[in-house]
Amino acid sequence: MFRLPAAALIAAFVATPAAAIIIRHDVADAAYLGRESDFPAVFGLYRTRAGKLNCGATVISPRWAVTAAHCTEAKRLLEAVKPGGPGFEVSVAGRAVLIDRVVVHPDQASDLALLRFSAPVEHVAPVPLHRGTDELGRTVVMPGWGLFGNGKTGVGEHDGVFRVAENVVDRAEGGRLYWRFDGPGEKSAALRLEGISGPGDSGGPALVATPGGWAIAGVSSSQDTRGGPEGLYGVVESFVRVSAFAAWIDRETTASGS
Repeated sequence: MFRLPAAALIAAFVATPAAAIIIRHDVADAAYLGRESDFPAVFGLYRTRAGKLNCGATVISPRWAVTAAHCTEAKRLLEAVKPGGPGFEVSVAGRAVLIDRVVVHPDQASDLALLRFSAPVEHVAPVPLHRGTDELGRTVVMPGWGLFGNGKTGVGEHDGVFRVAENVVDRAEGGRLYWRFDGPGEKSAALRLEGISGPGDSGGPALVATPGGWAIAGVSSSQDTRGGPEGLYGVVESFVRVSAFAAWIDRETTASGS
């Protein structure tokens, strides 16, 4: 797997909101199709006018979910969670639940936010936080509904289909995890289901396998297009590094009601 030097990566990174699933052009789309029932704690925050899910989030405890801060800037969400407001309705594993509070990390650059449910969500198992700092070289799995495309042609349509791709963490630095979208080739390090997120599912998770099941290691945040279109081979993706913010998440969820 390609690795950018630290200084070059930081200097070159241009934040472009990310998510969705972009796949290899030489692997059948059917190989990436996922079952939502395998990831019941992952849900969409909004729907487009065409009814497609937009912006993802993940249940991390009965009362809380995590997402990207830039996904919480929609006026309809902020108005609904004001004191005395009706709450913001989302669907989690097929059931309507209400979000009644948004907590954004004080460092705007972190791009991390918490969503509080008005009542405990007990019909799905929360995804625990990945707390270790061993992310480098780990395979991450990214589920999402956003815009579809492939590494050869870039971002395409928003078909609303649930897909799951994987990648390998190239760099774990500070509050960020990075990986590159490698294309196929004789010397390529691309995984069989190599992919990245793209427009449409920012806030969605990067999951790592543990003996007890999935843990959330990252939150979809942005992409360095390296001066070209989104979604092409060679772009570098950036996820919020959950382990770097685990203590803040613990403090906020405890102080504001678990």
